[in-house]
Amino acid sequence: MTMHVSSRCCSVCVLALTVALVVLLTANGSHAAYVPVYVMTPLDVITNDNQLNNPAKVRSDFQKLKSAGVDGVMIDMWWGLVERNGPRQYNFSAYQQLMNIIEDTGLKAQIIMSFHQCGGNVGDTCDIPLPPWVLAVGNNNPDVFYTDQNGHRDTEYLSLGVDNQALFGGRTPVQMYSNFMSAFAGN
Repeated sequence: MTMHVSSRCCSVCVLALTVALVVLLTANGSHAAYVPVYVMTPLDVITNDNQLNNPAKVRSDFQKLKSAGVDGVMIDMWWGLVERNGPRQYNFSAYQQLMNIIEDTGLKAQIIMSFHQCGGNVGDTCDIPLPPWVLAVGNNNPDVFYTDQNGHRDTEYLSLGVDNQALFGGRTPVQMYSNFMSAFAGN
């Protein structure tokens, strides 16, 4: 009996979700609602040296995207590039150059704040580690990184276990992320 009730509940839930989806996807009762299209930029659109990678090609590619009806692009903003030179030393210049091209071509941008390592694995085209000064803290206190059952430390990102510990020049990771986003918003 319980199984029969459960499958009836599942059928009702599926039906309700289907109806809700149909309602959401229709506008004026007959046309599908518009869904914006964003295309992810290559991970290495900004080089490991924090330079825009081939600006003329980026501009040309973005113009083609716009001509094809794409609404915008998604961009990873790498913490390991922008705050590489030291705590609170932000260099957004390559991203500002990229944003100018996006604006010039009439596209929109979705920025992903990437507080993890980019690449560094077999076959990857880019290698952007965490900021060196963050990795230096990890050299002295490896517990800031995730550790597997074999004792291997993963230096691609900071452990959630240290989110509220002021181990980075008096700042917690949450404060560092917040400072980074505030600096971005101010640019």
